[in-house]
Amino acid sequence: MLRYAFYAFIFTIPIETFDIGIQRGVFSLSHLMGYLFIGAALLQPEVSFKRLPSALRFFAAYVLVFTYLAIVQQPEDTSFWIGSYSSLWGVRLATHVQMLILFCFAFNCFQDPRVVKGGFLSLGLSCVLLSIILIAGRATNAMAQGRFTALSQDANTVGSLLSLGLLALLGLAYGRNAVDKRIGLLAWMCFGVLGAGIVMTGSRGALLSLIVGVIGLMAKRGQSAVRVKMIFIAVFTIACLAWASYEDPALRMRWGKSITEGNFAGREQLIPEAWRMFVEKPLMGWGPVTNIVELGLRFNEPSKDTHNSYLWVLTETGLLGGIPFLCGLYICLRAAWRARGGVEGSLPLIFITCLLMINMSVTWLNRKQFWLLLAYAMASESALLRSLRATKLSIDGSASRAFFQRDFPTLVGKTVP
Repeated sequence: MLRYAFYAFIFTIPIETFDIGIQRGVFSLSHLMGYLFIGAALLQPEVSFKRLPSALRFFAAYVLVFTYLAIVQQPEDTSFWIGSYSSLWGVRLATHVQMLILFCFAFNCFQDPRVVKGGFLSLGLSCVLLSIILIAGRATNAMAQGRFTALSQDANTVGSLLSLGLLALLGLAYGRNAVDKRIGLLAWMCFGVLGAGIVMTGSRGALLSLIVGVIGLMAKRGQSAVRVKMIFIAVFTIACLAWASYEDPALRMRWGKSITEGNFAGREQLIPEAWRMFVEKPLMGWGPVTNIVELGLRFNEPSKDTHNSYLWVLTETGLLGGIPFLCGLYICLRAAWRARGGVEGSLPLIFITCLLMINMSVTWLNRKQFWLLLAYAMASESALLRSLRATKLSIDGSASRAFFQRDFPTLVGKTVP
């Protein structure tokens, strides 16, 4: 019950804005599946709360700093605010807590390899559906500069989601050490649909993030033949994406502006200003919500998104909250790197590198897919260590000694308990 509730929840993430005819927000499709998943998780606490990811304490420390600063740094003048300050940061705090709970639940669910396969198949197929909706609704979803979107979502968000969907299918087919040829066939069947959707969004950030993720395929461990195969798949995929980008006039024009004029849709002004805000108040930042209001005032707008998750955290909580948050991300990245020696192969690394790149141009700090993939990265390393303990592998004299000495130095010379 928990597994299938989890699959259903993941399936609704890319299409969370789909209108099902009842009150959106509280009773959206994504929320309803989220309630179902949480209910199933609470009915099986021995699974949902079995372990806590080590990165959780760092993310929890960030949330504590967020709460402290929200209380002690309340703005004196709120005449220009839309809504009360307390309700604005209260909603953010509630979202943070929900994301941490999701992080724990997903971490324990992903301990089961069946859940990894079923969950990311669900994500990939949902992204295929989103891309079909985008392509089919081309006439009604047109934006400026020849860009398209779907389900009233931001074009960059749609492009990034489709990138994750394509990586999910390719990663399941070739990134994991448990190869499934049927998923490989499915991945190439869906490649054109997902690639076309990504190009239609005109998102340069999504395309770059996808390329970074595809390059991660080459980090898969194995014999020379396996590595050559991964290189071929990565090069072929990147070549197809580059060709499709060049053939699309709108995306080709956007790339041309970036290269010749340094035009990045306003980010070339926004990100330096957000960095200046951080330098002005490096220790404790500007405070929750106040940071985006202050950034907006500098551009004569009510508020302004930093379009960068890392600058969002640094302008919001300064180094006091930014250091534990970045430490948590580092632990997740390290876990994904180490997990290459386990059954998950390079799939966690593919996801985490793509995710970190996506957050250079969008703010996914409070998005479910962000915490879902961080949880998977942590779970992949945990599953590897658990398999070592189960087999009571002796590291001394093992053919894999060099691997463990590099990635798990504390275990070398000992018998895993």
